[in-house]
Amino acid sequence: MMKHSIALIILLCSSLSPIFLSAQTHVFQQQMDSYAANNPQEKIHLQTDREIYGAGETIFYKLYSTLGLRNSLSQLSNIAYVELIDPSGAIVSKKINTVFSGVGMGDIELVDTLVEGSYRMRAYTNWMRNAPTSYFFEKIINIGNLRSDNVASSSSLITEEGKEYYRLHLVNPQGGDWPKTTVHYDVLDGDKVIDRGREGIAPDGTLKIRVTDKNRGKTIALRFTNINKSIVKKQLVTAGFHAQNSLQYFPEGGVLLADEVNRIAFKALNPNGLGIPATVQVLTSKKEVATTVTLNNLGMGSVNTPIAKGETYTVQVQFSDGTTQEQPLSGIVEEGYSLALNTGDSKKLFVQANMSESKVNREDLYVCLQHLGNILYMAKQKAGQRNVLFTIPKANLPTGVLTVTLLNQQFIPLAERAVFQYNQSSILPFTLQQNKPSYGQRELVSNSIQVGHETDTARVAALSAAVVNMNNYQDEAEVNGNILSSLFLHGDIQGYIEKPGSYFLPDGRIREKEMDELMLTQAWRKINVHKLDSLIGVQPAFAPEKGLSIAGSVRRVGRKAPVPKAPLQLISTNDFFDFIDTVTNEQGEFLFQDLIYPDSVKFLLSARNQKGKNNVDIHYAPRLGPPVDMNLSANGIRKDINSTYQQFLEANKSFHRELEQKGLMDQAILIEEIVIRRERPKVSENSSNLNGPGRANQIITTDELGNCVTLAACLTGRLTGVDFRNGKPFSMRSNSEMQVILDGMYVEADMLDQITPFDVQSIEVLRSPEYTAIYGSFGGNGVIIITSKTGRDAIRSPAYNPTGILAITPPGISITKEFYKPSYATGSTQQFQHDQRTTIHWEPNIITDKQGKAQFDFYTSDQPGTYRIIVEGIDIHGRIVHAIKTIEVQ
Repeated sequence: MMKHSIALIILLCSSLSPIFLSAQTHVFQQQMDSYAANNPQEKIHLQTDREIYGAGETIFYKLYSTLGLRNSLSQLSNIAYVELIDPSGAIVSKKINTVFSGVGMGDIELVDTLVEGSYRMRAYTNWMRNAPTSYFFEKIINIGNLRSDNVASSSSLITEEGKEYYRLHLVNPQGGDWPKTTVHYDVLDGDKVIDRGREGIAPDGTLKIRVTDKNRGKTIALRFTNINKSIVKKQLVTAGFHAQNSLQYFPEGGVLLADEVNRIAFKALNPNGLGIPATVQVLTSKKEVATTVTLNNLGMGSVNTPIAKGETYTVQVQFSDGTTQEQPLSGIVEEGYSLALNTGDSKKLFVQANMSESKVNREDLYVCLQHLGNILYMAKQKAGQRNVLFTIPKANLPTGVLTVTLLNQQFIPLAERAVFQYNQSSILPFTLQQNKPSYGQRELVSNSIQVGHETDTARVAALSAAVVNMNNYQDEAEVNGNILSSLFLHGDIQGYIEKPGSYFLPDGRIREKEMDELMLTQAWRKINVHKLDSLIGVQPAFAPEKGLSIAGSVRRVGRKAPVPKAPLQLISTNDFFDFIDTVTNEQGEFLFQDLIYPDSVKFLLSARNQKGKNNVDIHYAPRLGPPVDMNLSANGIRKDINSTYQQFLEANKSFHRELEQKGLMDQAILIEEIVIRRERPKVSENSSNLNGPGRANQIITTDELGNCVTLAACLTGRLTGVDFRNGKPFSMRSNSEMQVILDGMYVEADMLDQITPFDVQSIEVLRSPEYTAIYGSFGGNGVIIITSKTGRDAIRSPAYNPTGILAITPPGISITKEFYKPSYATGSTQQFQHDQRTTIHWEPNIITDKQGKAQFDFYTSDQPGTYRIIVEGIDIHGRIVHAIKTIEVQ
């Protein structure tokens, strides 16, 4: 329903005059409209080619960004960040992706040395940082490692002679007993090491670590030498070992009102924070059963319970594992309000406001249905009796989590409750057909897609498809998170949602009872209506990004004093004639924004003071990312990944050997950090080398020059890869003249004969791209850097960098690699000798035409069995599709 029709709705529900109505509602509506307009909700979903990987593989993903409750493809942000977070909370990979018209794509290479475990994949835009990180996209990716770590393990908590131990059983990859092996371990609290120790592995593979106050419930990082002399790293997550079953309860509307029938929702959790079936009873003080409810497999259920004034109640629960608990039912109030909703009707939502006798005062009560300030419906009635019923039509409501708020006549919230509304119009009509009912090995599969209704004016949609061979691979795609749960649930629900896909049927419809119990038991995203006036006009801290930004400050040399109005240039080292100008503000701060550049590009920042002098210091301010919330997906963490998915990981390991041999897959090995200390030849501390003094392929110092008439004569025959012709240095590789830099000035090569060798402190020769890249086109043939003994910076400290100039390598746009697609057509060279693929096909960029049609093809592998196809996407009307289909390969 349109916002402008709210006044009419209120008028129909009230006997008050329009003038009075306008005076009461206009300010409230203006405030809500203003908040909604200034704080649009941006959401992200990532579809990955699968959810279980082995180290050394690549995660391919498609990114969808939408705006608002109706999920229109977002035009707000053009930059999105995708991170892979390891089990300890460290970000091991961060990608920056461009997003155009709400879609983007990318990939993450998994190095061979990753620790096995449950990783978090997180995605957000800069604008999304204005909300808590709990509303970012986040999913669990399980990564095993049988490449650098071929040791399967299983963990448990045991008690021996009254003492607790963490027990890890390690399987010898060669069979038999373990040789004498010491395991070193660190106890982690977030990113801090709070304790260390070491233990030996018993011959049968048993490792025991005594439970202490320091390591109880913490993550323990293990490190030991494998029998093949490689280093193995593992992480033992112990939090679940020390928890017990628990029961939570949630009154509908937030309070339990005496002398009313109150709906109470219950949620039972096992030690790992996952739902567990249970039976719950509410008992009176006389131990009489007031009500009983059986909780489902996700540990949720609700029941209407009469609450008598002056009575006390106890909640008893018996969990499915046979354990029991008891706790008092608290939070009963004798004066106040409560809400009771009936969501079962397909056409209307019934909202009943309940109140104590003292609140029956004929004052106005309002019911508002809204989503983050966007008012969808509002009505008013008199508080003329203890139970007042409001009816909200559902026909024009969009799909998603909405907020029902009961307000008094001063528009102060009295009770609130989340409700999930489903509208079939939010789901994109979709069909997927293959050209045959079944297929053979290495056979072409043609897939035809049709979306939308024939009556649609446009049927253009952005889609992505993942095809997986289920022969060795098993996941829970039917209940795991998908685009429906990401955009309809996760953007508005706090905390971990177990099996979010289970709330949706295959055609996109919802399981109404289960969904409503989720709304009752999970905190939702809302605004503080009571303090709405204080939120109006507040500028969000993080702006939407149309491109990347580079920020920092300019200060006086060696001081903190800012240099205002300082001219500044950002220069690309790929082309020194490509630069951008700006001027610092009064605080000496600068900002280059809306930039688009690839990752690993080097830039030069050049600054002068107002007098045109370069005696200023430039400080680059790398942007800090949002913190990692380790509690958000903690309930989805799994242990012992190598053991759980061993069959899949072994099959993948064999197939990837062929990929590496064909050059289709790199061994992305992360080298163990080694600190090497060596004596650098003494280089002038005043060197203008943009890489840093001494970072060069060859260095000649003043002591090595000897007695020569000219500098060119001293250097002839002494510089590797350099040939002197008529006093000019030429690169022997390119046969071209090298660039000479004297005390930071670019000079002609023939100036070497004009330099007295006695005046030279050091000479640095840059030949390899590692050092010449920063000089762009000037470094194409190599660079010779000469630093004199009497330069103007001679009194600077050893840590001095040339003033007025700074080299930086800010993170840039990630380059997406192409998914390799074998072809078994006659004459094709894109073939595997032994095709054992798990991800059969990844198609991230399917765009339907105006008639809603699209097609994609792929070849089956050498493995028969069931192949699963998952297609997800959004059309230009914000309609969403999530479809799963299987085909059989003989």
